[in-house]
Amino acid sequence: MGARVRELRLHRGMTQAELAEASGLSRGYVSSIERARVNATIIPIGRIAAALDVVPMFIFTGANDDELSRGFDKLRFLPAREATQVLKDWARGIQRSFTREE
Repeated sequence: MGARVRELRLHRGMTQAELAEASGLSRGYVSSIERARVNATIIPIGRIAAALDVVPMFIFTGANDDELSRGFDKLRFLPAREATQVLKDWARGIQRSFTREE
């Protein structure tokens, strides 16, 4: 997640200080997120996402809104047991992405 924040920030041509100001967070906190020193909650991630002009889920998963919408649309038509398994698999994938970044 931290690497994705850094990549997006650099892609937007922003410094950590600029991202911090745009998101209402401290530069040190932004730095800590990028270096995976803190586990940011949804509120600061939402602020960062807004400052970077992406949906918050993109920061967590790298998936854009269209990909997520299609994925969730498919879940609606699955039986509850299968949909639950798909969500569990998805959550495991997200957890693995956090582990790889550290």
